[in-house]
Order: sequence, then structure tokens, then C-alpha cells
Amino acid sequence: MASRGLVKVNDAIFDGARDCPIVVDFYATWCGPCLLLSQELEQLMAEYGEKVKFLKVDRDEEYELATDLKIEGFPTSVFVSKDAEKNVIRTEGLFPSDVIRNIIENEL
Repeated sequence: MASRGLVKVNDAIFDGARDCPIVVDFYATWCGPCLLLSQELEQLMAEYGEKVKFLKVDRDEEYELATDLKIEGFPTSVFVSKDAEKNVIRTEGLFPSDVIRNIIENEL
């Protein structure tokens, strides 16, 4: 279920041009830490507005995509720069919003 403002997506997010950095939250509905991270991401989404896209992928509903990307731990966050030359950053587990903000500001 999509949270307020966080967009639930499938593999279509990885198609097309990127006009801003993207934070993709791979989660499972039965995962407690995933719910906590979702709250952190909602706060950051309000802070960044349209400067950063925050997206959700339910691993159980998008099993093939998650398997293709080797998503095994929850939550898993994938940070995609709008600059295609930069590497994608991937993290597993729950961490403070300051860490997410640091990645967005310094790496994307």
C-alpha cells in the first residue's frame, strides 16, 4: 500500500530519462524496519519536494524485479543519480534520515 506521497512503482521506474535523483525503497509489508524507514522517507520527501523522487517497490508484489536486482534484505534502499555516469548506491537495513540526506546531498 502506498504511503502518503511515496509512489509505489514496478520496473517501469528504471526505464527512461532521469530528471532528478531517485530514492527507491524496496520493502515488504510484513517488515517492521521497513515501516520505520517509510516514515523517514516521507519526512525527507516533504523536505526535498520535487528535487528528489521517492519511490516504493513492494518486494512481494514485484518479486521478479526484486530477484533480478538481488534484493534479499529488508529494507533495501537504492539511490539513483540523475547523472547516468554515477554509480547507483545500494544500502540494506534501517538507518537515520541524516544518512539518507547525506547520500542525496553528497553522492547524487
